[in-house]
Amino acid sequence: MRFAKPFVVTLASAAVLALPLSGAALADARQPQPAATAEAPQPTYSNPAVPQDQLAMGRDAVRAASLKVSVDPGRVRAGGSYEVTIAAKGLHSRTAIVISPEGRRYRVALSGGSATKTLTVPPKARPGSETVTVKVGNKVATAAFEVVGARKHQRDDRRHEAK
Repeated sequence: MRFAKPFVVTLASAAVLALPLSGAALADARQPQPAATAEAPQPTYSNPAVPQDQLAMGRDAVRAASLKVSVDPGRVRAGGSYEVTIAAKGLHSRTAIVISPEGRRYRVALSGGSATKTLTVPPKARPGSETVTVKVGNKVATAAFEVVGARKHQRDDRRHEAK
C-alpha cells in the first residue's frame, strides 16, 4: 500500500489561513461604498439680452422667435372678405393654423416665414369686434378687426312708377 505524501502545515501557512477569519481582519474590512457619479458641468451664459429662463426653453427662445398677425382691412362689411397676414421669425414650423372668428380652422403653408389667407365674413354676421387667431409651433398671436353691417339695398321706386 502506498500512502499519500504527508500533509504538513507550517506555522506560517496556518497564520495566513487564519488571518482573514480573525476578528481583527473583520473589524478592519471596509464596507462597500456607492459608486461616485460625475455630473457634467452646465454651461453658463452671460448674454444679458436673453433671460436665463428663455435659454432653458430651447433654441426657439434663444433666437427671439416671434409671430405677428394682421388683418386688412380693419373694417369689413358682413359678407365681405379680409386678408390675414402672418409673419413668423425664428420658428421651425412650416405651417400655420388660422382660426376664424366662427371657429373654422385653416392650415396655411409658410413660405420664408410668411403667408396670407383670405377669409370671408358670413353675410349674416352681427356688427362688432372680431378676432382671428394664428398658431405656429408653440406661438399664438391674434389680430382684431371690426365687422360693420351689410349694405342695405335701397329700393328705387322710380323705375316702377307709371308714366
